[in-house]
Amino acid sequence: MKKSAVFALALSLCAMALVPAASADVKKSVVKIFTVSSTPSYYQPWQMNAQSAESGSGSIISGNRILTNAHVVSNAMFIQVRKYGEAERYVAEVLAVDHDCDLALLQVKDKSFFNNTWPISIGSLPRQGDPVNVYGYPTGGDELSRTKGVVSRIEIGIYSHSYKSHLDMQIDAAINPGNSGGPVIKDDAIVGVAFQNLHNSNNIGYAIPTDVINHFLNGFRDGKYRGFPMTGIWWETMENEPLRTMLGMSKGQSGILVTRAVYDSTAYGALKEDDVILSIDGVNIANDGTVPLRGDNNVRVRYTYLLDSKYIGDKVKIKVIRDKKIMTLDVVLKGGKDLVPPMEYDVKPTYYIFGGLVVTRLTGNYLHEWNDLNKSPIDFQEDLFLKYKTPEKQEVVVLIQVLADGSNLGYHDINNTAVDEVNGEKIRDIADFVDKVESNKEKYLIIRLSDDTRIVLDYDRSRKATADILARYQIQNRMSQDLADKISISTAGDALDIFNLK
Repeated sequence: MKKSAVFALALSLCAMALVPAASADVKKSVVKIFTVSSTPSYYQPWQMNAQSAESGSGSIISGNRILTNAHVVSNAMFIQVRKYGEAERYVAEVLAVDHDCDLALLQVKDKSFFNNTWPISIGSLPRQGDPVNVYGYPTGGDELSRTKGVVSRIEIGIYSHSYKSHLDMQIDAAINPGNSGGPVIKDDAIVGVAFQNLHNSNNIGYAIPTDVINHFLNGFRDGKYRGFPMTGIWWETMENEPLRTMLGMSKGQSGILVTRAVYDSTAYGALKEDDVILSIDGVNIANDGTVPLRGDNNVRVRYTYLLDSKYIGDKVKIKVIRDKKIMTLDVVLKGGKDLVPPMEYDVKPTYYIFGGLVVTRLTGNYLHEWNDLNKSPIDFQEDLFLKYKTPEKQEVVVLIQVLADGSNLGYHDINNTAVDEVNGEKIRDIADFVDKVESNKEKYLIIRLSDDTRIVLDYDRSRKATADILARYQIQNRMSQDLADKISISTAGDALDIFNLK
């Protein structure tokens, strides 16, 4: 699925008017989604896992589009949709997707699919205690299900699909597997999209609220999707009075303390350690890091809510106290800059093979090869949750395994360890690792791992052995396509041509 073309289509459709559906017709515009998907193997990244069939829900909105969750269609090889009360399935394809906020739009080329359906309008953000209905096709049956509930709370929460935090809506209606992507309805309009529930609990479900839905739908400009920005700071609260006094805050002022500005993020070069952020675009931040939701001081959410209404590339005014002086900064918003991407979808893993050494970049997907994240190597968990990018380190490079060969004797049992150096030089990212290996002019290639293990290879012998190793393990390419596109042929010399990368 080509996202550049996808976003261009979505842009033109977003401008179409919303047409409300009558109450009796809501069910006719809720569809069941059938997917056949296949995920890559991150331990053997040249392979794909066996395909699996799953189902979810969606709703027809303006422009003959179907709104659903990104996780319903992630890594999909084939998608079909079926209307309420009908047997026929229609082929669908992804029109736009944002895995960050777990939302996607589908389109059906056969326009007859939309006969006798009505687009459901997007409503306004509900309030605590408002009654809602959840429509969808959960497990336990094949027919459309409707459950009733009320909005329990609205706050910033973690989206399990992306591990990113956005506004979410807790409801007490049952949300089960298969409900994902189905609409949460109030007054005949969509006020949320069901997307996850709380394990080991009764009737605690979550929906993506309209603020996030509208941000997604309106996020297309000039054929590009602008996405959600992030501040890129580590921060702490200012609830301690001596701390506030030390940093020059007067009585009545409130804010949060910047403890670190992450490299290449919104904050980098704009905010500094010990800056106190007082407000963003004129909205004051409390000492506990919260701001009013919808201007209501009785309902407060984390300050990042202010950024969720903005897009990457937008400018905001951030008022800070720096060195006990108040100043206002004009800051351009950027996206996330994680050292370790929490999760990736619809892409194949990056990998590189030389002399039987299989190398990749660390991602949350790789850690999920252990099925339980808590069972993955503790060093990698720290990289995921606690580490950040620096100019010297852009990615964590991992030696997955060593494909056994006579040229790499003694190293066959080494696996799942980060790579730190090549011939005494630190590694910035996987492209830098490949560059250093391919341009090596020394007799020996010396690779130092994070546990101080050294791997010493006869460079020429290992380079020649690589083709035989690939043939023995039936691996077509020694480098993933995304990495091959980044590496300069002139830098890598004739080694790239020898092993048939493409």
